[in-house]
Order: sequence, then structure tokens, then C-alpha cells
Amino acid sequence: MKKNKAFNMGLAAIFYIALVVFIIYAYPGRANFRLDAVFGYSNILVKGFINTIIISLIVLFVSLILGFGLYLLSKSNQLALKYISNIFSEVIFGTPTLVFVIVAYYFIAVPLNINNRFLAGVIAFSLFMAPYMRNAFMGAIQSIDQTQYQAMTVLGFTNYQKYRYIILPQLVKVIIPPIIVNLAIIIKGSSLLNFIGVQELYNQITTIQSRTAAVVEGYLVMFILYLIITLPLIFLAKYFEKKVASWI
Repeated sequence: MKKNKAFNMGLAAIFYIALVVFIIYAYPGRANFRLDAVFGYSNILVKGFINTIIISLIVLFVSLILGFGLYLLSKSNQLALKYISNIFSEVIFGTPTLVFVIVAYYFIAVPLNINNRFLAGVIAFSLFMAPYMRNAFMGAIQSIDQTQYQAMTVLGFTNYQKYRYIILPQLVKVIIPPIIVNLAIIIKGSSLLNFIGVQELYNQITTIQSRTAAVVEGYLVMFILYLIITLPLIFLAKYFEKKVASWI
């Protein structure tokens, strides 16, 4: 089974490599195709690549905290708190990422005198991802057997005891795959921070394109670099999904 799987993956890899080679050779301007012009600014490329990873990890951490807070609000007995969580989530789900980032920058960061664009971008994108993290927590918690909740009620557990001893230990296992998927979404979405001047990968490659006029080459390099970050995460998410299924 493992040999067949490795063989099939090898065939798929050969197919995609051949496809990339074909696209390059089929490109009408291949005579002027200059990847070296892009890689000549490797210092800028590396800076953008590293900034994208740093931004994504910070947004993941902050949005996890905000998402869990939104989840707790959505389960509150106070209707006002519940509506705050639900309305904010619906607003985010109905707003394109780019639109929200720009609105958050000009109507939250600028009025609060947050002049650091990196920080402003992290805040805006963390707010945007928080409802998606809330849904991840909801899905993971709902996967816990209802009989356990009944047992906790019978035993008189407080909310703290429920989360500390029963829910969170199981939650950590179940929530890993959706968190990894959300991280991949964050990495791809971080390119939109270019529009508020954050120096992530997209921003730095557009800088290189403006200096070298290697527009097509720049987009190809960008495409490959994003895949280098996101593809391992997708495979990792699938791995943990199988692990979770075996645990359940």
C-alpha cells in the first residue's frame, strides 16, 4: 500500500513539474524571461518571506485568543454579549478580506494613532480571522460526546472545572486540523496587507517588479514561495485529521 501511494505521488509530482515546464516554454515572452532579475534582489525576497511568516504566526495566536473570547460570548447567558459575538461574526463573514483590512486600518488604526503599519495590519487581520477561529472552537467542542456534558452537570462541575479538566484536553486534539487550515488561509490572506503598505511577500515582490520590470517572473516566484509555505501545512492538516479520526 505504501509503495503504491509513493508511486502515485511520484507520478503526480512528475506531472506537475512537466506542467510547469510546459507553461514556461509556452509563455510568449520566454525569450525575455529573467528569473535572475528577481533573485538578484534576494535580500528583499527573504525579508518579505520572513515577514509573511512572522505576521501569520502572530495573527494566528491573536485570532485564537479573540476567537475563543467570541466563542465564550456566544455561549453567554447575557443576550447582549451573545449578540455582540454573533453580529460581529456575521459582519466579518459578509465582508471581503481586503475591504475589512482597509476599513480597519483607516477607521481603527488611524484614529487610534497606530502609525506602525505592521502592527495595524496584524490587528486588522486578527480581528478578521477571529470569527473563523470561533467557528473552529464551536466545531471542536461540539464534537465532544454530549454524555460527558451530562456527567459534568451531574457531578456539579463549575465552568472552570469543565473546561480545565474535560473540555480543553480533548479540544486541543480535535482543533489542531482546523487551526492549521486557518493558518494556511492567514498566510495567503496576508498578501492583502500590501494594500496598507505592510512589507510582506507580495509587497516586496511588487517592489522588485517595479525596479526590474520582471512582472511575470515576479508573480511566478511569488506563486512558488506561497506554495512552499502552504503546501506543507495542508499535508500536516490532513495528517492530523487522520490522527484525530483514530483517537475518536
